[in-house]
Amino acid sequence: MVLFPTINEACRVLDEGVVARASDLDVASVLGMSFPSYCGGIMFWADIVGSKHIYLSLKKWSERYGSYFKPSRYLEERAMKGMPLSVAVEAKSSLKWNSKL
Repeated sequence: MVLFPTINEACRVLDEGVVARASDLDVASVLGMSFPSYCGGIMFWADIVGSKHIYLSLKKWSERYGSYFKPSRYLEERAMKGMPLSVAVEAKSSLKWNSKL
């Protein structure tokens, strides 16, 4: 129950394009949060637990305890498709390149 909201926030960060890859969050969690390196980082560990299990748990807790546990859209999409959380996200860029350059 403690780590699932952290994973949910990591999913939001990935969805918003704040970080490029899930592995960036793995490195940050090991070096910044002292997440056990033998677990591979927070997103690697989340893939072991399973996106569907994390999503269903957060959904149940959000209904019981409030919006703090509300699953992110990214987590929901991955869980419903049976996809790991660490699979690369399509780059979201608000910059529109001029094809004449």
